[in-house]
Amino acid sequence: MSMSQETQIKFARLVDSYYQQHENTLKLSTPRIIHDGFVSKSTMSGSGGTVEILYGPAEYHAEIFVTTLKGKKCWNLADLMSVGTVRDWLVRYSQNADSQSKVGLEADIEWIFLILTDGLRGVADFEWLYKVNSTSQPKHA
Repeated sequence: MSMSQETQIKFARLVDSYYQQHENTLKLSTPRIIHDGFVSKSTMSGSGGTVEILYGPAEYHAEIFVTTLKGKKCWNLADLMSVGTVRDWLVRYSQNADSQSKVGLEADIEWIFLILTDGLRGVADFEWLYKVNSTSQPKHA
């Protein structure tokens, strides 16, 4: 048995959609999607590592894993939350989140991309994720 094809298609569509929304911010390759039984995985590569989004049992929530080449470390959500600024961002986000806007898989994927675009910004280990240096000042026309 495996995850339903409908769910696999939904996962791929959501990851691609959110990637496209944030491709001007994130310096990551186009998502490569693999479906293997009950697990779907998206992999996006950058100059300093990879981002994986996994979706499958046991609770059917999407999970994020960021592997950094520097230090060869794989960061799961708990690891990311050990960084004070990331933890503070997650607390602020959860307090301000509109719980009615999106649910289930779409809410998970949106949240993961928000972690990538906002939550990790300014953390030295993750500077490679961004097209523009996160500490640079905006250019005025």
